[in-house]
Amino acid sequence: MKIKSLFLLTLLSSLFSTLSAQTGISVSPPRSYYTGTAGQSTTNTILVTNPSATHTLEMTVTLNDWKYDTQGSNVIQEPGTLPTSMASWISIRPQSYFSLAPGESREIELVVTPPAGKESSDVPVHTALVYFTQTNPIDSFNESGALVKVSVRTGVKVYHRQPSAPAPDIDFYDFAYNKKAKQLKLGMVNQGNTWTDGTVVTDLVRQDDGTRIKMENVVVYTLPGDRREVVLPLPEKLKPGKYIASSTFTYEGDQELIKVAELTFTHE
Repeated sequence: MKIKSLFLLTLLSSLFSTLSAQTGISVSPPRSYYTGTAGQSTTNTILVTNPSATHTLEMTVTLNDWKYDTQGSNVIQEPGTLPTSMASWISIRPQSYFSLAPGESREIELVVTPPAGKESSDVPVHTALVYFTQTNPIDSFNESGALVKVSVRTGVKVYHRQPSAPAPDIDFYDFAYNKKAKQLKLGMVNQGNTWTDGTVVTDLVRQDDGTRIKMENVVVYTLPGDRREVVLPLPEKLKPGKYIASSTFTYEGDQELIKVAELTFTHE
């Protein structure tokens, strides 16, 4: 009986691993960028692949609005509800539903046509989220060995800006030490007219002995007008003492741009 039970558990584990590995969808690229004037149509291609060796995927394409919150997480909303929405500008070609045979790839065109009256500098960047959703769930097993239905969904972020010259501009508005949470918090704001991505690099210097400690880098994505609170957890075994924290944010413009913030704090 023990041998049979072990065999059954092994079989279920094997089935779960196999089906999990075969359940999925590959979409490339994950972000699609556009530049153009009102009435001008621009087309980018998304490659959608079914990695399964056995299952056909029935797919549908839908649109949503999205934005970042202050922590940099995605906030998904109904299409047409955000001031930055471009969901109604997007056409899906050849169609918004299709099948993918095992191992098959297909190119889907996203055609963006901004309407007249959307040239305001108050909203220099518009966005949308294109979802590719499987509509025929596949049998699989969860970690307890129970049979479940599994379907997948993945999204492509779409960005559009006006053809004026991009002027990225990131500034810091706060840098603070949170004693209770044992972390630093860096406040940033995107004051430019384009999407701006970069990396926050932070070093600590212990003033008593000059010991330098490199903290984990944080990649930050922003849109115009975004305010971002970057949380920087302090090392668990950080010695008590006075420290100087130096954070740099490096991003691309006409040339590489760097912003620097410094903070002196006492860690107890």
